[in-house]
Amino acid sequence: MKRPKKIIGVAALLLSCAIFAACADKKAAETLYIKALESYERKDLNQAGAFINKSLECDQKNEQAKFLKAKINFFQGQPAAAAEILLDLQQKHSDQKDIQLYLIKSLLLDGQTELAQKEIQRALEKDRGDWRLYHLAAVAAAKTDDAERRLEALSGAQRALDGAAQIYFDLSLLWLSLGIESKAQEFKEKCLALDKSYLELY
Repeated sequence: MKRPKKIIGVAALLLSCAIFAACADKKAAETLYIKALESYERKDLNQAGAFINKSLECDQKNEQAKFLKAKINFFQGQPAAAAEILLDLQQKHSDQKDIQLYLIKSLLLDGQTELAQKEIQRALEKDRGDWRLYHLAAVAAAKTDDAERRLEALSGAQRALDGAAQIYFDLSLLWLSLGIESKAQEFKEKCLALDKSYLELY
């Protein structure tokens, strides 16, 4: 049985309106996300939070916005709320280092030390060259008064940092050769923070 053309026309019109509304919402969400990010970078967390909430009202699937909301929650002293978002994001982006680090920090700040230790171990199984993971392992060990584990973690951080000064030195020279003095200075400072002896080479 054929449907009346009028009904088909109305259905098509409603579908078009829905698609247009969805596009408008995504555009609004993107604009609000940018405003939230700008406020966050200015350290105006209250305004950033207000913008990011409105952004997520327009587009609940925007994972960049979710991550920014988690960071805002973290710096506003709401680690449980941050961890809840980050745990969800990590299921989809298990290799994203920034998500891992903020998740571990949030869990530690929220007193979920055991879960934080599990996340640290999982992260270290994939990357044993990141000194930040060892440092967080040391923080977790300190919370449980485990001096042996803390020493082991800090030793791991030291091993991971070996050679980092040379890398920062090479990067600073590279950026200087490209004429980007701000980046050259940034890596010079990182280099000297790790090893003052490099000052003789500049």
